[in-house]
Amino acid sequence: MNGDTNGELGSHEWEWSDEQRRSWVGYKLRKALCFVARGYSVEWFPDEEGWMDVYVPERHHVQAPGLRATARFFSEPSQFGIDAGRVSKLSIARTWSDPIATALGHPGKREWVFNYDRGADIDRLSDDATAQRLYRAVLEELN
Repeated sequence: MNGDTNGELGSHEWEWSDEQRRSWVGYKLRKALCFVARGYSVEWFPDEEGWMDVYVPERHHVQAPGLRATARFFSEPSQFGIDAGRVSKLSIARTWSDPIATALGHPGKREWVFNYDRGADIDRLSDDATAQRLYRAVLEELN
């Protein structure tokens, strides 16, 4: 195995054996299913990368914004992770869109609630209980 990953799985710089790849993808699948069991939607890919989106979809019929967390995580804790854990990058955003405006090519709006990349850049979690729950869920499952 080569690359400068400090032995952390979940990086494209790692040369994977078939067994390591299956193990990592299985780990990601189990984590995705844990989020679904908690009532979240999940986007992930069965690849070597350690990225996952966990979100609450926007609900237009009740005018509720969406809330999306995008996390980068490793199989082992990192000195750069949140609380020296596995999650090294985490952003949470509130999103709004208008389906008609979107169909006409106008993007929706996004408001950043939290951003961590080797340190907290934005932290407005205290203003949003739903974002706090999503933050805790991501750390409980991935950290």
